[in-house]
Amino acid sequence: MNNTSKEEQKEIMYDSMDFEQPIAPDFDADDIDIFAELGAPLLTQSTTPSPPQNILLEDDEPMSVDPQLVAELLQVLAQHSIRQHSDEGINVLPESAQNVDLNSARVTLIDDEYRLSLLVELQDNQQIRPCVRAHRNSGELDFVTEQNIPSVWRPLYNLLENAFKQAIQSLKASAYLS
Repeated sequence: MNNTSKEEQKEIMYDSMDFEQPIAPDFDADDIDIFAELGAPLLTQSTTPSPPQNILLEDDEPMSVDPQLVAELLQVLAQHSIRQHSDEGINVLPESAQNVDLNSARVTLIDDEYRLSLLVELQDNQQIRPCVRAHRNSGELDFVTEQNIPSVWRPLYNLLENAFKQAIQSLKASAYLS
């Protein structure tokens, strides 16, 4: 069911392009507008680069990242680290704690401070969220070392601290933080 006539088919078969013809020495492929050669409509380039072009063209300016996005990324990375060490979760509980929910890890942003916390249920049905903190300072995250942590809570604090430090390090390695 071809819609071309026999004469048109002959014209198609006898194309005048000579592929054996040598390329002229002054030929420069960069001088050819392939879209114009293919008959595409002329597009005027805008003088204002698009946001993706801005990202690619920026060399000197540091990329600003939404602090809330950083908190979400830190949370995912910290949760992953905590899950990797989930067998330690049972051993980090003090006697006054009944249960720690390792899946409840949250990173919150309060002012210029990120906090990683876990939900801990105490024996009297109270819930607390022990946390570790990092200050956001000019694009850097400075870990805040807590003082006076009771020794019974130290193993849980160490689990949170290690997970948070690993999350921060992973984020720095991915260039989200300088």
